[in-house]
Amino acid sequence: MSLNRSFKLVAPLGLALLAGCFTANLASAQEAYRGKFILPVEAHWGQLVLPPGEYSFALDYGTAAGKVTIRGGTGRALGFIMNPANCDQQTFDSSELILVRSGGNYRIRALRLAGLGLAFQYSVPKTERQLIVQVPQLLERIPVIIGG
Repeated sequence: MSLNRSFKLVAPLGLALLAGCFTANLASAQEAYRGKFILPVEAHWGQLVLPPGEYSFALDYGTAAGKVTIRGGTGRALGFIMNPANCDQQTFDSSELILVRSGGNYRIRALRLAGLGLAFQYSVPKTERQLIVQVPQLLERIPVIIGG
């Protein structure tokens, strides 16, 4: 009887410990890539508006297409950007963000990750598409430092 009582007390504890180990492994497995970059100008990335400054990001494959979580210089999460379902697989010499300036605003159009050989192309809002087609664009390349 004493053995049965001990098992009833220890079993839930063991199960909780096992579940904790399992979820910790899942959380670390989702983060596929980390990096840092410095924006010299204010830039729009999806719905986020990023003022000039230092940022870090983590590419997360926990969702179907993946997402990029953006953090400010203090480490505070600012938001995330869903990656397009289709991305280019290419060879790059370096990792970088590609910014396009149109109408006085900068927009992040691509994230190239040399270590993974992936290039994510981000779309612009419909209201800006016509302006980008009509007005010459200035491209800025912002280096991405791997790790971080």
